[in-house]
Amino acid sequence: MSKIFINYRRKDSSPYAGRLYDRLAAHFGHDHVFMDIDQIEPGEVFDQVIQEKLAAVQVAVVLIGEHWLDIADANGQRRLDHLDNWVQLEIAALLERNIHVIPVLVGGAAMPKPAQLPVCLVPLTKHQGLEITDHRFHTDVDKLIKALEKIMEVPTPLQSESPKIPEKSGKPGFPGFAAIAGVVGIVLAAGIYFGLISPQPTAEQSQQATPDPINQLVTEQSNVSAIEPEMVRIPPGKFLMGSADYDDEKPQHEVAIAYAFEISKYEVTFDEYDAFAKATNRKLPDDYGWGRGKRPVINVSFDDAQAYLQWLSDKTGKQYRLPSEAEWEYAARAGTQTVYWWGNDIGENNANCSGCGSQWDSKKQTAPVGSFKPNAFGLYDTAGNVWEWTQDCGHENYQNAPNNGSAWTDANGGVCNRRVVRGGSWFDFPQYLRSAGRLRYYSVASNVGRGFRIARDF
Repeated sequence: MSKIFINYRRKDSSPYAGRLYDRLAAHFGHDHVFMDIDQIEPGEVFDQVIQEKLAAVQVAVVLIGEHWLDIADANGQRRLDHLDNWVQLEIAALLERNIHVIPVLVGGAAMPKPAQLPVCLVPLTKHQGLEITDHRFHTDVDKLIKALEKIMEVPTPLQSESPKIPEKSGKPGFPGFAAIAGVVGIVLAAGIYFGLISPQPTAEQSQQATPDPINQLVTEQSNVSAIEPEMVRIPPGKFLMGSADYDDEKPQHEVAIAYAFEISKYEVTFDEYDAFAKATNRKLPDDYGWGRGKRPVINVSFDDAQAYLQWLSDKTGKQYRLPSEAEWEYAARAGTQTVYWWGNDIGENNANCSGCGSQWDSKKQTAPVGSFKPNAFGLYDTAGNVWEWTQDCGHENYQNAPNNGSAWTDANGGVCNRRVVRGGSWFDFPQYLRSAGRLRYYSVASNVGRGFRIARDF
């Protein structure tokens, strides 16, 4: 599989992309460099191929030309802001995986400023860039090749080989996007931040499986009991949803939730999810060696969460579901309108994120649920630790959003193969933990930064 991914916009930097591909392919081998459309065979599904490539790359080169920011569609809207724009989706996915992304400036372009980018691409501005000029093209590309060799730890040209399985460490590569094929999927969020989802084994495979403390398959389904998450009752009320900070959080609008509902006190834990996985003969999601038990479950997709909720509802006779995006923000704010529920500054030791000042900052991993103080509703970890899936389909902003707390699905252009996640995660900067912060990811996508919290009607 390709280890180097070239991301570019055709109307902005196509000539540079072609020349760069030739140099990199000659040095590293054609099997290890991918440049989207030019390498997709007739009849292949474009997004499926892109997603599969993103799942395997070790480093990405993002070409930024003079018009990269400003190229618009027929209506004059920037393509970079489109919900389904592949340049944005690819970069956001790569950034979320926390792999090396190298911005390469061509044609005299300058590095974009954070305010010029969609929120999911803002982390790109923190990556050290490299300029490739016309008059020093080969010299500049030589510098890039040396950087790539160092990142990939490959000082000599690669030969075709099977991709290696990365070792578990405190800094895992983020699983990338991938497409569903049967029951297995690899998928493209935002912004970012996905991995291989193993297919359910056959009965024969289950019998032959070697017992393993992480991935042991359990065939005796009837003996596994559900572990119900602890729930908190949320009262009816009104709040101002969204913010004036980012386009996808506008317009701010009042939401009136006229009913009480329950939401889980903590993010769903490995203990709780593993009971479901064992009962339904699923492969247990990887914990990357950080520990299971009371840590929030990770490496679960929206679809996985839905399957868990159906099983939990069947087991208990109660109707569990994911919270709507509006319910989630109302519960997370707990009566506040500040940036975070505790105030306007991130402070120290209020949450688990990159720069939150907690004991987990240096460990780069999730924290056991309930490790920080709760908000006024008694909910833990609504900011940081893991992103949390909601019911809502992807919308670019809140124009025409419902104002009664209900989930916003396919109405008004909703993209329902992408679902909204909330709360930020252990590897995100504080800006992503804001109560109004939101991203959208493919429903089949799973990674080390996403889990979920559940809700229930009375």
